[in-house]
Amino acid sequence: MSSAVNLRQPLEEQFRTCALYVALFSLLPFLIIAAVNVLDADLWWHLRTGQWMVEHRSVMHSDLFSWTGLGKPWASYSWLFEVLIYGFFVQFGLLGILIFTYTLLLSITISLNTLIRKFENRLAYSVGLTAVAMVAITRVSSPRPWLFTILFICIELNILVSVRKDRRFKKLLWLLLVFALWANVHIQFVYGFLVLGAAIAEEVLNRLFGARLKVGNDSEVPIPLNVSISITIGCILATLINPYHFRIYSVVIDTFKLGGLYDLIAELQSIPFRGLPDWLVLALVLGAAYVLGRDRSLNAFWLLLLVGSSFISFRGLRDVWFVVIIATTIIARSRSGKEGLIRKITKAQIGIVAVASFAVLMLIVSSLKITNSVLEETIAKTYPADAARIVEQQRFEGPLFNHSNWGGYLIWRLRQLPVSIDGRSNIHNAGDLRQNFDVWKGRPNWSQDPHLMASKIVIGEKDFALTQLLREDPHWRIAYEDNVAVVFVRQ
Repeated sequence: MSSAVNLRQPLEEQFRTCALYVALFSLLPFLIIAAVNVLDADLWWHLRTGQWMVEHRSVMHSDLFSWTGLGKPWASYSWLFEVLIYGFFVQFGLLGILIFTYTLLLSITISLNTLIRKFENRLAYSVGLTAVAMVAITRVSSPRPWLFTILFICIELNILVSVRKDRRFKKLLWLLLVFALWANVHIQFVYGFLVLGAAIAEEVLNRLFGARLKVGNDSEVPIPLNVSISITIGCILATLINPYHFRIYSVVIDTFKLGGLYDLIAELQSIPFRGLPDWLVLALVLGAAYVLGRDRSLNAFWLLLLVGSSFISFRGLRDVWFVVIIATTIIARSRSGKEGLIRKITKAQIGIVAVASFAVLMLIVSSLKITNSVLEETIAKTYPADAARIVEQQRFEGPLFNHSNWGGYLIWRLRQLPVSIDGRSNIHNAGDLRQNFDVWKGRPNWSQDPHLMASKIVIGEKDFALTQLLREDPHWRIAYEDNVAVVFVRQ
């Protein structure tokens, strides 16, 4: 949102502007609640990693959290995210996780709306389109480093669209700072290069095929090839400003080799179309495809981005945000060049919206009675919080055998007892995860699993098949049991 002053804006329109943005920002707390952020399985090992780095004043280079992967090379490539979220936890407890998530979602909303407003001059439509996009990405509005990637993609597109409109190429230098930060918070900074690659490919295709371009004050003109290539090289160099330097790209390569996990981990599977957000994604993609098909001019940049982001997003649920942002921008872009000026938001309006939105947020938090104690009770209904407390009190010795879904939480909760497996896919491969799932399902030869045979303690979900089998196994005895978990120790 721009802070330029517009004194001629009627009072009624100023009120409507403030009301629309307050309504938009008030949507965010409900998105956070819908995502049940404090129950995110990977949140916990991120917290533990952040704690370790703060205590040791160093990034991690090998696995210290699982006895099956102990000493295996591992880069905490999201180190800055982990330090930040741990800092929020230290200051505010579990509420800090929600504050952190809300802050990032708010930043994403503002950046996306700013991008939409570069094309859409109707305030209500721009706010409504932003709201639809934010609801569409509800499934990924959890406290993960990918929130930074979503934000940085929006910022990158804002910069590129501005340059394509006003030809002020110095703005592209901001991308160097964006990529330098990006490479320290999330490995998906490579998606930013896909966007830059589309800008390069657009000019190449235009030269080869002579694509027709729109003309006019609101049109976008491709960035010259030498400029786009130069800034891309600069951004690549900027990503090397991280604790792992060029080795960060080995993590990228390893990440691309995780294809075997797509049928094991829910967030890596395709969109299930089981809720409103999923159908909104499809509606936005179809709307963007219609807009591009109706456009008489061939714009290779947006076409390539829509095709590429569609492939990535429909392949894996955790990347659904990518096509949502691209499709939303393309739909807004269909208004480019239409009559009417885009009214800028004044500083006074920004202040009113900020105060009113904060008041609504506090009202929502108060009415829902969201406190640290309530969040802890919520966690105890899903994770083995009480079981972990008993294990600590009784000082049971490992090795520990656990399900991968609880691995991240146990890393955080039982800091002196390494887990057998967790959600870090670059430590535990698809074969490890599949074997772990099979054992907990009680499939044939479960008792011959080497990790189970080497374990002295098992923490299992009460209703799992393995839990029922161990009840009858004379080699194990129940040390603790509640409505969530059962703790077994070897006889």
